[in-house]
Amino acid sequence: MRMRGEERRISSQHRQLEDLFARVLGSVEAGGPRKAVSDFLLFQTALEAHMSVEEEIYFPALHGLRNDMGDELAELVSDHELIRSLLSGIRRELDSDEIDPALRTLDELADRVNRHEDREEALLARITEGPVAGFGGSVLDDGD
Repeated sequence: MRMRGEERRISSQHRQLEDLFARVLGSVEAGGPRKAVSDFLLFQTALEAHMSVEEEIYFPALHGLRNDMGDELAELVSDHELIRSLLSGIRRELDSDEIDPALRTLDELADRVNRHEDREEALLARITEGPVAGFGGSVLDDGD
């Protein structure tokens, strides 16, 4: 398993999601909420795919390596549920074509996602820094 490579991949995906989010904000500000729906749906789909991979593959693998981190991983999954709730609210606000509520909820989403990503990346860094297996080495050592 190449966990350090996966850590970089997750971080890279976070940056790509930030770019898509900036595109949504730009669309709302330039063309109004209804014009931003297609950009929002692209962002929502990408974010949902990212969260699903984390929940179904990445987090269980991390838990298998470090079962002492189960509570922290569960908190990250709980964050995903809150993020999904915000995404649903944003879609309703964009469809209603009212810019102020949409921008407020987009700001709330940005704050929630940023805090989540910071916690997630800090956890991943802690996991990939230290030894995880016995017998003289870490299973995470990929030769970098």
